[in-house]
Amino acid sequence: MKQKKNIFYYLILSIAGAILILMLAFFSSTNINTIGIYDRLFIAGISIPGCIFGISLAFYPGWYRKSMKFENQKVNKENTQKIVRKRKGHHPDCDQFQNHTIRFNNKTFCTGCFGLAIGSIIAILLLSSYVFIDIQQPISILYFFIILGLIIIGLVYVEIMFPKRNTILHVISNVFLMISFLLLTIGIFEITGSKIYGLITVILSFLWLDTRIQLSKWRHTMICHNCVEPCKMYFNLFYY
Repeated sequence: MKQKKNIFYYLILSIAGAILILMLAFFSSTNINTIGIYDRLFIAGISIPGCIFGISLAFYPGWYRKSMKFENQKVNKENTQKIVRKRKGHHPDCDQFQNHTIRFNNKTFCTGCFGLAIGSIIAILLLSSYVFIDIQQPISILYFFIILGLIIIGLVYVEIMFPKRNTILHVISNVFLMISFLLLTIGIFEITGSKIYGLITVILSFLWLDTRIQLSKWRHTMICHNCVEPCKMYFNLFYY
């Protein structure tokens, strides 16, 4: 029940964030184009650390939730009847989670984290180009960036909750999730010309990313709940 409440709150906040972005785009636009290289460098400087954070999740998932990890360990100790499974790509070595991992060079990665890492690398390259290449975009294109970015985020949330997961589709959806954050940040910044609004968009991107993580954890919990195996490694836990 607590997990469902958390999901509800995250979704409400995510929707509110999307509404705020639309309001900034359509009611705070400016016709004065004073965006220079240092302004673009500022946006890249606050966005790239977020991309690096996404890459870190691919290799050290959940490192920022150490306190929760400690709570999870307490739950595992209290429930001595659970069977502990090995993990591959930080997922249980279980048939129910086969489509949640992908293998490269005899190494197993989480499909979601792998996609986030690829998307983050692409976003870093695009941000670097954005700083040094001043390409004037029609305002209609910038509005398209914002609408497309929000649509991608919504589709990613829907894809996470599919009853059956397609490995390649899940990787691609997470790649585009990171790119959607880039589209929204650049779109808002170019339309409004405000560094503050650009910063707000980056902060909201962390909210949308965390909502994606919460939905994924909920999906994993449901898989374990409906599984006949006794291990229940995700049931009532806080992995993603």
